[in-house]
Amino acid sequence: MSASPFKLILILVVLAAGGFSIFYATKGRAPACEGGGKYMSTLTECRAWGLEETLCATAIQNARAIAVRVAPKTETMFQCETRFSDCFENPAGGFTPRPSFCLKSTAEPSELRYLEFEADRRNRRVTKEVRIN
Repeated sequence: MSASPFKLILILVVLAAGGFSIFYATKGRAPACEGGGKYMSTLTECRAWGLEETLCATAIQNARAIAVRVAPKTETMFQCETRFSDCFENPAGGFTPRPSFCLKSTAEPSELRYLEFEADRRNRRVTKEVRIN
């Protein structure tokens, strides 16, 4: 007795749906930092990883200094909020997008990024990750 074509097609559809589900569920599980670093952008996030506060403060200052030099500048908070997902007031004046970064055991941040808004074809506001280094 052979299986009916309907049952065979149904089994194939279920297996394909399960495969796609597993693929999309595991697709985003790659580590955010290469080499085992911790991903953060604020002092609270840094302390939550169990790092000491002075190391965290120094790393954030270093990341912000790099962002001030490299990231595009905006003069008012409103422009910064409409162009970037999160901003901070920089010591040189004006506002700069707040960077997120990876931190290992030293105070030198690596893999600096910030999120910038852009519009897609339907003019919807979506974020684009811009890597600094």
